Amino acid sequence: MFILSFSPGGGTYGRSPWLVRHALLALLASLAFWPGLEPPNARAEDIHTESRTPFLHNIPLHDAQGRLISPPAVVSEDGKPQEPRANPYSPAQTCGKCHDYDTISEGWHFNADSATFPSGRPGEPWILTDPATHTQIPLSYRGWAGTFKPRDLGMSDFEFVTNFARHFPGGGPGEPGKIRSTDPQMGRMLITGKMEIDCLICHQTTGRYDHEARFNALKAQNFRWSPTIAAGLGVFASFKSAGSIADGWSPGKPAPSVLPGIKYDRARFDTENNVLFQVSRRAPVNNCYYCHTSESALGDSRWHSDLDVHLKAGLLCVDCHRNGLDHAIVRGYEGEIRDRPISDSMVNLRTLLLRRDDSAISEDDARKLARQQLQSEAGQVETLTCRGCHTDGRLGSPKLVHKGLPPIHLEKLTCTACHSGPFPQSEPQIVHTSLAHKLGLPAPERGKNTAPVILEPVFLRGADGKIAPYKMVWPSYWARLNGTNITPILPVDAAKTATLPQPSADAAARDPYNTRPLTDRQIQQALESFPADPAKGEPVFIAAGKIYRVEKGVLHSNEDPAAKPYAWALAHDVRPAAQGPWGAGLRRLPCQRFTDVFRNRRRSRPGRGDERLEQGNVGDARRR
Repeated sequence: MFILSFSPGGGTYGRSPWLVRHALLALLASLAFWPGLEPPNARAEDIHTESRTPFLHNIPLHDAQGRLISPPAVVSEDGKPQEPRANPYSPAQTCGKCHDYDTISEGWHFNADSATFPSGRPGEPWILTDPATHTQIPLSYRGWAGTFKPRDLGMSDFEFVTNFARHFPGGGPGEPGKIRSTDPQMGRMLITGKMEIDCLICHQTTGRYDHEARFNALKAQNFRWSPTIAAGLGVFASFKSAGSIADGWSPGKPAPSVLPGIKYDRARFDTENNVLFQVSRRAPVNNCYYCHTSESALGDSRWHSDLDVHLKAGLLCVDCHRNGLDHAIVRGYEGEIRDRPISDSMVNLRTLLLRRDDSAISEDDARKLARQQLQSEAGQVETLTCRGCHTDGRLGSPKLVHKGLPPIHLEKLTCTACHSGPFPQSEPQIVHTSLAHKLGLPAPERGKNTAPVILEPVFLRGADGKIAPYKMVWPSYWARLNGTNITPILPVDAAKTATLPQPSADAAARDPYNTRPLTDRQIQQALESFPADPAKGEPVFIAAGKIYRVEKGVLHSNEDPAAKPYAWALAHDVRPAAQGPWGAGLRRLPCQRFTDVFRNRRRSRPGRGDERLEQGNVGDARRR
């Protein structure tokens, strides 16, 4: 920075016109690059390093209103000590200075509630789980068959966020475009703040991002404060949480003008008031694992796991699951290109770049060319599937060699059928996932019966006609049946009305997840405890592939489409070729035994007392 000193008389020291003129020019030049003083029409995409060397993110912080965050001095002008209190930092305003936040917010991890983007192949749902009421309901804003949208249950966006914020990266339903103060739930965000996309969840490289601190902040509805707290920049500077403050607020009233701040760690700020963020565009594997751990080797048997063969070879998740600025993560399944839209924001960005490089091109022509270029580039997604990568030899991958294997196998089976997930046994295995079982957060040890009960691998025929391994969960919930319409009852409402067995203190300590299934008698007692309500319909219980109802004092159960399981394809962990069925020696087994390996058994136990095992049909996807 150029410092220009002025004399009391108003002139510069030395009073040289040449010095004054050049000093002013230098000052103006330095101001042009001073943080926060860039031209008002500057856009995020106008500034790039364009190097494979990562940029050192030693940058100033900005709050939700875009104001520079500067903790007060250690001592005030009158000599009194001052705490380093200031507003929490905003990822949108801080990272968004250089990275187009609006474009990023259209990414796969953030766009589930948008009708603009295709839902794509069914993936892992959020599962609303409540052991006390034996509830496990697959949810998804994407409308995948077999799932409910939150609003189908009467669940607001705010309730969804408070239920799943623990593994939700922000954006989407957590960041509404407009908040109405008259809305008793979303209006709370005038106090709690929106749940912005927290870039550090994926991109920090220090391993010091505190997920537990973030979870505790979100549980207290300190949404606006959570990125600052999780990053270790400071602590919440009040004994009263934002959620508690919102509890005392009345819809339609103005939100409090003064809210708690952050007590910052002064050591994180340098002498120019910048903070160092150690980040990488290529997200580390452990960051992905926080939301994408899938573990079938439970408890102390985890040390037996070999992990994914690609990771053992030194690759990162993002080597295959890539994305551009739009954060449209490559999911990696064949035919994905049909489900990848070209967003308007990416067309707009490419149009700006084309017109920058060619001043003669018109706006319309630039937009057409931009869309053509983006569609052409999207075609490369197909080379990042299992087949695409191993056919083209990308990233040094070994070429496909299936010596002695009849070609029909490659036509009828997906690559994952032989190479992904735990090795098929006579029965599917219990699997725990981050999203379903809150992995990554401290909790009593989870066991094989801890809800939600998810099974893998279950071999089903997918929409493309090929057999693939799936994860599967059976829904279990209380509901109202009105004609042919079934409306689930939220666990909080079911707990108020249904008479359910209460475990003793000793039983609760021994079994904190209440894994003991309900008996027929307990189901009947619970159904009979619901008040009659002809307008809403009769109470029913969905579990184990059946619908349970009481007629004339007798409990009846029947199979029903609403009780079918939800299944989603699994792809990881990938096993090496030597551990595929062919390499593992199954070629020496009789053909019937080989077929038996690819026939699944599904356990129908969530919420029920019977332990029976049913023989599954390879071709029955059991999805509605």
